[in-house]
Amino acid sequence: MTVFQSTAASASPPPKRSVTRLAMMFLALVCLSLVTVEGWNSYSSRNTYLREANTVTINMARALSDHAEASIDLVDTILSGVVERFHAGELGSDPERFHGLLESITQRTPSLQGLFLFDANGRWVLNSLPMGAPVSNNADREYFIYHRTHPGKATHVGMPVRSRSSGMWVLPVSQRLDNPDGSFAGVALATVRIDYFRKFYDSFDIGKNGTIFIALDTGPFVVRRPFRQADIGVDMSSGPVFKLWKKLGQPTGSAILTARIDNVERLYTYRHLRRYPLLIAVALSKQEVLARWRTSTMISAGGTLVLLAAILWLGARMIGQMMQTSRLQHDLHEAKTALEANNAALQLLALSDGLTGLANRRHFDATLNIEFKRAIRDCSPLALVMFDVDYFKKFNDYRGHVEGDAALQMVSRAMLAGQRRPGDLAARFGGEEFAMLLPDTDLDGALGVAESIRAAIAALAFPHGASPLRILTVSAGVHSLIPQRGLHPRVLIEAADRGLYRAKAEGRNGVGTAPLEDESVSAVQT
Repeated sequence: MTVFQSTAASASPPPKRSVTRLAMMFLALVCLSLVTVEGWNSYSSRNTYLREANTVTINMARALSDHAEASIDLVDTILSGVVERFHAGELGSDPERFHGLLESITQRTPSLQGLFLFDANGRWVLNSLPMGAPVSNNADREYFIYHRTHPGKATHVGMPVRSRSSGMWVLPVSQRLDNPDGSFAGVALATVRIDYFRKFYDSFDIGKNGTIFIALDTGPFVVRRPFRQADIGVDMSSGPVFKLWKKLGQPTGSAILTARIDNVERLYTYRHLRRYPLLIAVALSKQEVLARWRTSTMISAGGTLVLLAAILWLGARMIGQMMQTSRLQHDLHEAKTALEANNAALQLLALSDGLTGLANRRHFDATLNIEFKRAIRDCSPLALVMFDVDYFKKFNDYRGHVEGDAALQMVSRAMLAGQRRPGDLAARFGGEEFAMLLPDTDLDGALGVAESIRAAIAALAFPHGASPLRILTVSAGVHSLIPQRGLHPRVLIEAADRGLYRAKAEGRNGVGTAPLEDESVSAVQT
């Protein structure tokens, strides 16, 4: 704030009329200055209200899009599992058990209305409905026609439809079923209750004239708050939100728009889902957002005209509130920083072994599943080396647990030194067992890594009086395979274990391999 001061001096006192005039002019100048400041404050406050409302809509749009994406991700995962089981032949072997599975999944998933399998002609083959439900044909549905004409395993989110089994509005999520020769075998369908989204949206406070909607990115509404059944499926591709999305070309954006459906001016924020063709929009009524601002402005302006002292008091109070808000924001930022640091530390502890610093079993299992699936997609080899410290129980009995811990730390350092690529993972598998996961590595490469680590540990000559070699050594089991669909990651672990047993049987301090046994191969659906 800039303060202007003016003084006037005269050798002789001015006439009384001149002093009054100057006082009036000064008072008018003060009043005009206060009105100007008040007008500027009112304008700034208006912009603040609009910015804060925009921040609210941005956060709500992010939360709603995350909710929608997580909900459809869950349904997609369930659907993928059903498709895998279908391709594995479980339907033909035990249809009643398959039906019970679908019914159980539907009952335990609040967003699901039903799960269905259709043959190539659109007839229900199996569903999650109670036994004896009337059979229907869905060959005319948009999702069925889409999969019949579009080969591929991609998940399709279709137009909202009224379910023929329950009569309720649903959002179809579907995948294509193929015959062994790749020809069209039918469709696997999961129907998401539109009412599930409606109830969730009703839990948000967006005012009387606020709105939330989710729509296909081609334009049709899925559901909108305020809810009207007549709005479901209405094409809004030429509406202001879709025009803004197409104009910006960004996955998220904000603007003040007038809705075509009810002519209400609102502050909109849209957000396009990352993996699905859906657009979420949240909007607050501009009139409702500025209602409090109008009231405060009128009171403030009235106070300015009526009592100057009240204006000064209100100004001082506002400054105090701003300072308090700044302090609270600073405290909140510090608390957030501390919380993020604690979360990072907890995450590190959750994924690493406290003694050795290597990845723990949980981290290893998660990484194995990821790399196994990646190897299936890329048709690339995946190798695993299992290590076991030789005669470790005798070492503990002979040297004590403190020395045992030191020995395990020595082994872990050797394994970390043996990690040749960023993608390799050294982990403590359990007790004195360790594992090295080697993506994109064939058997020869894995044998080389195993042998180099074994040799490095032996070269340290760590004393081990209970071992025939008198030094601490490790045995290693190695296996590498190119995973196929239907194999479970445990096949790799079991094969490496057999190699480890072979190395121990041949005298320890060596590297062993074992062929993949037929009985270890099992088609496990995930």
